[in-house]
Amino acid sequence: MTSAPPPGPSGEGIAVADDTTATRRGGAHPAVPGGGRAAAGPGAGRRPSRGGRWLVVTAVVLLSLTLRPAVNGMGAVVPELRAATGLTGSAGGVLLALPTFAFAVMGAVAAAIAARVGTHRTVVLALVALTAGQLVRAAVPGTAALFGGSALALAGVAVANVLLPGLVRLHFPQHVTAMTGVYTTAMSAGSAVAAGVTLPLEHAWHGDWRLGIGMWAVTSAVALAFWVPLVVGPRTGGTAPVAAQPRRLGIRDLLRAPLAWVMAGYFGTQALQAYVLFGWLPAILTDAGMSDTVAALYVSLLALVGVVVAAIAPVLLARLPVAAVVSVLAGCYLAGYLGLLFAPARLTWLWCTAVGFGSGAFPVALTLVALRARTAAGTVALSAFTQSLGYLLASVGPFLFGLLHDLVGGWTVSLLALCGLLVVHLVFGLWASRPRQIEDELPRAVVERPGVAAG
Repeated sequence: MTSAPPPGPSGEGIAVADDTTATRRGGAHPAVPGGGRAAAGPGAGRRPSRGGRWLVVTAVVLLSLTLRPAVNGMGAVVPELRAATGLTGSAGGVLLALPTFAFAVMGAVAAAIAARVGTHRTVVLALVALTAGQLVRAAVPGTAALFGGSALALAGVAVANVLLPGLVRLHFPQHVTAMTGVYTTAMSAGSAVAAGVTLPLEHAWHGDWRLGIGMWAVTSAVALAFWVPLVVGPRTGGTAPVAAQPRRLGIRDLLRAPLAWVMAGYFGTQALQAYVLFGWLPAILTDAGMSDTVAALYVSLLALVGVVVAAIAPVLLARLPVAAVVSVLAGCYLAGYLGLLFAPARLTWLWCTAVGFGSGAFPVALTLVALRARTAAGTVALSAFTQSLGYLLASVGPFLFGLLHDLVGGWTVSLLALCGLLVVHLVFGLWASRPRQIEDELPRAVVERPGVAAG
């Protein structure tokens, strides 16, 4: 069994080899700068062109930017959509619940698809599905097209969500934390922009909700244009060597790995809190006496702080102990919850800022997914396991939060329940902060199972 890479300042093995050139477990690994290990295999040491590296970086950033608008853009136009189509409230609720279920279901099969057709080809397929789905739901009349197009688009988002940590491990094995910070910041920025501009642009187009959601197909089409050359063109690579013998891991291989369940628990509890806050914070603030407009501004503040934290959280992981970062973020969540509980109408900006910093658990969770695997195949499998189960857990959060409100009246018990959930969240986070890799918890025959090339 191969030992973990030498720790960096945060106790993490930041620079480790990807699965495309990984030697057999137990083999020797030449040293590389940054405390990691170089891959030993054909093509090791081959440096890609500067243009090739920037193509991969640009493709990853554009992919990240285009994922959240497909979700947030729809949420922004639901009132106008219902008024124009006569969609019932329950049907609208199903439409808004589709993302979490799509992320859970498609996240579970994303690793298997990538193992069969290649990671880059799977990204292209995901972007095709995302673009086509957004066009169908915007251009084709009828409820069936609305739901079918949404399901297709969200399936593409779910698959890309799972593959992003593996892409970072594959192309940037010596810059995992930095590139995770780049793509999580892009994801958060895409989310904030979609939430902020979809409705104003829709109103500028005379209230046409179809244009409001259809315009985001342009962004996914642009991202697709940058990913196609990575599949049909010459190998450009990132900072990773050329593939020697890829490995294939599936989500079922991780069922007996304790680390996989810990990561799913940490990701799921942070996702649950995020869905609850973005879904119910406006109601909490309006019940405290604020107008809808002011409450929406505070939700925007929460999203904006999340963009900033997404940029700095992975950097902090490279410089501080992971357990310390996890604990501070949980403390920020707690401070925000207590503020909303006891003084929701006073210093609201402070409580929303604190909760926004707590949401840094999202980029931390994604960074840990990449750091807790030594191969790209392991990263994709761990990402699939973590996100599919995590989003399944998160899908029940808004319902239970609202149910508690209905049962007891007011938000006190619901917010206290979030505080209690933080204890579980912190336990999972501290457990996940222990440096180890998922491959060390799997049988050798599973880890060395051959797969297909990344392209």
